[in-house]
Amino acid sequence: MSKTTKSPLTLAKTAYEAGQKALPRYAHKFSRRDFTCAQLFAILALRKFFKTDYRGIIQYLCEWKELRDILELHDKVPHFTTPQKAAAKLFDDALIRQLLTQTLRQFYRHGEIDDDDIAFAQRIDLAAADSTGFASQHCSAYFTKRRKQGKNKGDDESVAYHCYPKFALVTDCENHLILSTLPTQGPATDVAELLPLMDRMCPNVVFDTLLADAGYDSEQNHVMLREYLEIESIIPPRLGRPTHKLPTGKWRWLMATAFDEETYNQRWQAETVMFMLKARQGVELTGRSDRARRREMNLMAVVHNLMIVLCRAVGAFLQGTCYPFDFSDRGHGDCYAVDVSISHTRWAVQCDQWHWV
Repeated sequence: MSKTTKSPLTLAKTAYEAGQKALPRYAHKFSRRDFTCAQLFAILALRKFFKTDYRGIIQYLCEWKELRDILELHDKVPHFTTPQKAAAKLFDDALIRQLLTQTLRQFYRHGEIDDDDIAFAQRIDLAAADSTGFASQHCSAYFTKRRKQGKNKGDDESVAYHCYPKFALVTDCENHLILSTLPTQGPATDVAELLPLMDRMCPNVVFDTLLADAGYDSEQNHVMLREYLEIESIIPPRLGRPTHKLPTGKWRWLMATAFDEETYNQRWQAETVMFMLKARQGVELTGRSDRARRREMNLMAVVHNLMIVLCRAVGAFLQGTCYPFDFSDRGHGDCYAVDVSISHTRWAVQCDQWHWV
């Protein structure tokens, strides 16, 4: 498991710097300009770090002068409704993608390029896709289990909720950074979520192999990854009823006859990321509406990346590679310089336009 920072001051500083580079200074040209978008984003990141509500994080700021100085708030603290309203504007899909891209740029230490049509793209060997569910209520697991137990109920009967917040993501298996997010509402099948995950991918990463569980198994997903995006897909062919017959599709037949079990064993790194999200930022979401819960899940992904970025300069033990990994020696040896003038999405960039830096 990757190391993450436990210091709220360093997290606030890194979130503030990332917000300054990825977000506009103010949300509207007629804004009162009391607080910048970067300051409000850092406050929201600290809220998830402390696992508190809006009133709680404002109380932290009121009593912590050093934290206010880092965010350049000084003696002016926003009302608790200010970050709550800012979250509705800051965490749409486009800005979340910019924030995730900025965290990856800080981790991989991509340099600045003068040409606006050229950008760094980090090469990643293994990426994994998976999804998980969050709790939308705050009742304890014991209360949930005992809720329907009564005179006419069985002792083992539990409560089944019909809907829950669902969070799909793509992660780097080497360092547990999140590369793409898709917050939705469950229960829902995973097979239709792979294409939206690819559309939301950060533009400064390029991976060679994608690992996914059987929920993403379909011939269309293999065709999209292998023939259009030129990404090797490793997905177990278990869709449909159990049978001894081989699949009829070209790529699913290949998975059934020549499945790379050794490489696929690294897919559990995505499960590690799910555990890190829930253990360090909480299982329950505080949002009351579906849109608020989706924004909160996106914020959790950005905070997760920021907490890993802060430990990039020290040796971190990663279970995925099984040896001490020192981020301080990481340079541009594994980076591409990609011509992005062709399209806004990196998936439209052809391989013959990549060149080594």
